[in-house]
Amino acid sequence: MAKHRMTILGAVHADAMALIEARDDIDVTIVHEAMAPRDEIMEAIRDAHGINVRTARLEEDMLAEVPDLRIVSRHGVGCDSVAVPHMTSRGLPVAIAAGGNDRSVAEHTLGMMLHLARNMPGMDQVVRDNDWTVRPTLGNFDLEDRTVLIVGYGRIGKRVAELALAFGMRVIARDPYVNDFAPGIEVASTLEGALAEADIVTLHVPKNAETTGIINRDSLAEMRPGTILVNCARGGIADEPAVAEALHSGHLRSYGCDVYSSEPDTTDNPILSAPNTLLSPHYAASTPQGMRKMGMISVQNVLDCFDGKLKSEMVFNRAELGW
Repeated sequence: MAKHRMTILGAVHADAMALIEARDDIDVTIVHEAMAPRDEIMEAIRDAHGINVRTARLEEDMLAEVPDLRIVSRHGVGCDSVAVPHMTSRGLPVAIAAGGNDRSVAEHTLGMMLHLARNMPGMDQVVRDNDWTVRPTLGNFDLEDRTVLIVGYGRIGKRVAELALAFGMRVIARDPYVNDFAPGIEVASTLEGALAEADIVTLHVPKNAETTGIINRDSLAEMRPGTILVNCARGGIADEPAVAEALHSGHLRSYGCDVYSSEPDTTDNPILSAPNTLLSPHYAASTPQGMRKMGMISVQNVLDCFDGKLKSEMVFNRAELGW
């Protein structure tokens, strides 16, 4: 019996591996190091029918050398590391782990919002410095009755909205590609107008030509002084030099960030030397629960493709493919 050949770039959860091991028609190759050298990745994917990928980049020239490829499945929901146009030109799906990390990223986002609204870094330092006299200067506020602008009302944005409403916040959402918003959500007709109303702005859009630099010097100027900005979406959606300037000037109160324009090397990133930041290493989705869900869904997408039953809602480029 001919076997399907599957390559996994970056180890997946044991329960996801069990899905593969339960079948006798899969030959699997695993590259355990997510940031393996290009030559090692090419050796592993050259004969693959399906690729499951975490953080490795799959450029057009790399995928062009995989003649029998049928699917690339992301262990996550962002596809900026995969040459999607190349896959589309070959009529091939790029799948995502839709629903796998929504809760994890939303909770991380709310954690950053809470942390920055209450100025937890400053409070921590007060105790360490044993100087409680500065407490009145710290500045903090409750989330209740404050306005949050959610830029991008996809799966994660919807989860953030649910949590924000539970905190008693006023929730505004901006997403020109969504028509169905939950009760209690105010819909912004333009980004510019909504920015001026928000106490907190949180980003939940994919990175593409339209969204790269969507937060820039002009949009930062639209925000009122003292706004908190949170980015748990993709690096480059917020212009980092512009954000750093706004932090140094004090126009932006603080910045919570999980993603960067260059990863994992952030040596020259101006955000690192800016004040009032809360940073995490692209780890919002990486809870045990989130990793299991993403692993299970991303592997199942490859198996479903092999079986001819890949769900259209899992296909990132479904519109281009006409699914």
